[in-house]
Amino acid sequence: MKKITLLLLVFTRIVSWSQTYKFHTLQDLGSNVEIAISTECTQNTSPGPTRDFNLRQNYKLEVGKIYKSDLIQGSTSGSHYYKVLYAVDYSLDKGSDIDEPASFELIPDLCNALSWKYIRPVLLGSTLEQAQSNYCANLTANTTRERVNVKTQKPLNIGEVYFMDFGKGVNYYLITGASIEAGDSEYQIDPTNSNTIFSPATLNCPKPDLQANAVDCGTATMTPGTTFTAVYSLKNIGGRAFSPSHCLIYFSKGNATLSADDVLITDITLDPLNPNEIKYGTPSITIPANISGGIYYAIMQLVNSEETNTGNNIVSSTSSFIINQTTTPTGKPDLAVDPTNTIIFSNCFDCSAALSDLGSKRHTINNQSGIINLQSITIKNTGSVASTPSTLQFYLSSDGVLDSADIKSTSGAISIGAINPGASISVSRSIFSSDFGGLTVTGNRNILISVDDSKTNTESNENNNITPIPVTFVSPFARTAQSSSDTEEVTQPYSINVFNFDGQKVLTKEVNSKEEEDKSLDSLKTGIYIIKSNGVTRKVLKN
Repeated sequence: MKKITLLLLVFTRIVSWSQTYKFHTLQDLGSNVEIAISTECTQNTSPGPTRDFNLRQNYKLEVGKIYKSDLIQGSTSGSHYYKVLYAVDYSLDKGSDIDEPASFELIPDLCNALSWKYIRPVLLGSTLEQAQSNYCANLTANTTRERVNVKTQKPLNIGEVYFMDFGKGVNYYLITGASIEAGDSEYQIDPTNSNTIFSPATLNCPKPDLQANAVDCGTATMTPGTTFTAVYSLKNIGGRAFSPSHCLIYFSKGNATLSADDVLITDITLDPLNPNEIKYGTPSITIPANISGGIYYAIMQLVNSEETNTGNNIVSSTSSFIINQTTTPTGKPDLAVDPTNTIIFSNCFDCSAALSDLGSKRHTINNQSGIINLQSITIKNTGSVASTPSTLQFYLSSDGVLDSADIKSTSGAISIGAINPGASISVSRSIFSSDFGGLTVTGNRNILISVDDSKTNTESNENNNITPIPVTFVSPFARTAQSSSDTEEVTQPYSINVFNFDGQKVLTKEVNSKEEEDKSLDSLKTGIYIIKSNGVTRKVLKN
């Protein structure tokens, strides 16, 4: 008995000794998960205050992680979501001391936590047959985009179909819009309730079947450099296509059969085709300068990733034409990134995917463990002869101009095959923040795409091989700095209107500054509010 008592005493002393004060800096993200997501994930709500605490507990919270906690047990404020900005294993002489250990629930993935998320469903039909018929024909039962909040972890994907009842009966709906945060909804549906009708629906549509009908380049004798108009037609005799199709036009010398040595003249991207849809095209084609003389046929090949029947995808011209090459082919290749067909995704929620449409925006990347996805990098040969195999490399630059000060990516180069004149190829690459020497970078930079980085081609234009991607490296632990517009004082009184998250006006007041705007919320209860003033709308978290 004495031994047992001694062991218990020793154990008690060890536990008491380990529960020492540990200093933490915590940022209040909000009193519920919806506010926290709006604050941290979409950044549509201003974060709450940042506070310092000495927590008496036997473990330290992990910096950068998000926790749910009733920090002061028994308080009337309830649980809040907190982001850990700083933590050490000892106490500091600042902040508040929390003597009673609080319970901290780790939220491993806040953006995909169980919460109300916004969707815009459109009715497909009340029966599976109606829904499938409309869906496969690219139709809907009506054009009303409902406004619904659905309680779920993963946000619903645009283009998916669900069988559900959110208050208008049991129907099949197509998701036409979705957000990871709650929105201004008319209906709500909670799939975590066992009585709720809500399930993903699989609609089996017939596969597309592209039929190449005709291609024609005329019968005239042409010389290199001549530009003329070709004609083609095709039809989808199968089901609806969901992915783009490609119309490839080749010049085939001496016969009307497609072979590996035929010259690809143009690659035309076609929008997804509906059943029985016919496409006509009249592309402008220039005879390549380096093509040899002789008799040629035009061949059209159709490509779609969903199609299973490729037996009717190729058609040849019924007549031939002559290319009269009077000189020895000369010229050079010219390789460059095609920004229109270079698709990039990052943490920037309002950045266009196409690099050509980025404008003044900048892609964002977490400087600790971030990633941007270059889903498609299209390299085009605008020169007059085929290029030789080369490489694509990436650099980190401060000014967008490649020089010796820039840092080469450690992930290695991408090999590029030979590209015929006027043709293009696409590659992909995921770029991590650690790819550039493992350095921790902050602020605005440029990731440079360097075409023909190995310099294996002598090009007609050597000045268009570098394409910059504007990026901003952000720290997940840094506090958000106020913009100049946030801190600028307004000298003249002006009126503000305050709305709650349901869109109801709760306050109208005359103020003199942004600080007075925020202070006007003191009389309101905790929650998210929308302040409209001077043509500006912003969300504010009231604690």
